[in-house]
Amino acid sequence: MRRLLRFLPGFTLLFGMVSNAHACFCGGPGPVCSIQMGSSIIFRGTVVESTLIPNITTVKRPDGTEMQLASNGTFKVRLSVAETFSGEPKAEQIIYTSQQSSACGFPFQVGREYVVFTYVSDARLWTSRCSRTALLEPGVENAAVTWMRAYKTAPHGSVISGSLRLPLDSNITVVPATVQLSGPDSRTVTADSEGRYVFGNLKAGEYSVAALVPEGFATSKPTKIRVADKGCAEVNWPVTYEGRIRGNVVDADGRPVADMRMELQYASEARMNSSHITTTDLNGSYEFQHLSPGDYLVAARNPGYLTEDGASTIYYPHSPRPEARTIALGPAASVDRVDFVLARLRSTRTVRVNVILPDGSPAPAGLYLYAFPNGSRGDEPTRTGLTDASGSAVLPLSPGREYAISVALDREHPGCGGTILTFSDDKEARTVVINHPQACAR
Repeated sequence: MRRLLRFLPGFTLLFGMVSNAHACFCGGPGPVCSIQMGSSIIFRGTVVESTLIPNITTVKRPDGTEMQLASNGTFKVRLSVAETFSGEPKAEQIIYTSQQSSACGFPFQVGREYVVFTYVSDARLWTSRCSRTALLEPGVENAAVTWMRAYKTAPHGSVISGSLRLPLDSNITVVPATVQLSGPDSRTVTADSEGRYVFGNLKAGEYSVAALVPEGFATSKPTKIRVADKGCAEVNWPVTYEGRIRGNVVDADGRPVADMRMELQYASEARMNSSHITTTDLNGSYEFQHLSPGDYLVAARNPGYLTEDGASTIYYPHSPRPEARTIALGPAASVDRVDFVLARLRSTRTVRVNVILPDGSPAPAGLYLYAFPNGSRGDEPTRTGLTDASGSAVLPLSPGREYAISVALDREHPGCGGTILTFSDDKEARTVVINHPQACAR
């Protein structure tokens, strides 16, 4: 029986969220003095052996062939321990890390020396690229190792510090602010001219830290932090202006348009401000919050709502971008009634497309269909569908428009079939024949 091997991206659990791991994103580890001595096993050692534990499952396809799916595996790494900083000393340690770097697996090499920071999961010691684990180069000082060696003789007392910063698009970098600390010690300090603050010589324990900013600004809620004796903690505060832009979206008959994607863009730049994207509620209302002063454009965008000339993005009040009305927002100001009346709209309909092989049998599952709108101004999006187990895919198309339909493994592979389709407003399924099956073979 023919077997196929397909590699799927792994999955990683970071900060309580599960995501498809195309890249490893880690929060900063903080200063070396925030290392929690005694809470985990930390050591210096040399890799003796690294063994891959694969993660492969076999599934059956609709045509009866089997396919092996290889997802993120695990490396079992054995290290000879030269120095233990935290935890019970041992001559050797066994640790585990993810196979894929995209799942934050750490790239150990046999024969190289590392400082290893571990955590426990399923009764095993693990590490990752998101820990302080690092390669130790001969003759190069590692700040974490230096600090841990000095820990036993360090003076008692803890430090909590941080900074307050406005967004990069602000014309100032700091604001007058005070920071309050409550816990085993209670104190208040004023941030300096660079937005920094420090609480020193504290007792160990759990503290609540709060930043107080002037009217017209906003920052995070008070946070709790635990600091160890001889250690430190860092708490930074993102500060934003309290600027707001609000409005409503209705159709030509005055009915609210819900779930419309609303985008805020800089008036002087073509790129979108990705920090400010929202959708309308059931009443057609939307609001952008925490905005810095500046000139903005507001756009309504939804591939399901197209104008008669093929645009999927409509700028306030109802125009393409070159004719959009600029909204000037002052410090901590609010601009209301940025309303849209979406006229001359054309909605899409769901079209089922059957993909078949030259012999008339259904195409395999997992093939991509791309519908390219012919004669569009260029801002109507390409529609995408995926074949199911019966060889069918669903595409959202506009009645009366002509589309070039292409079938492929994905965007990086050549097409293996296609057709020109003019969609009329009916429910009849369309058919696309794969003319070059070899181009879609896995």
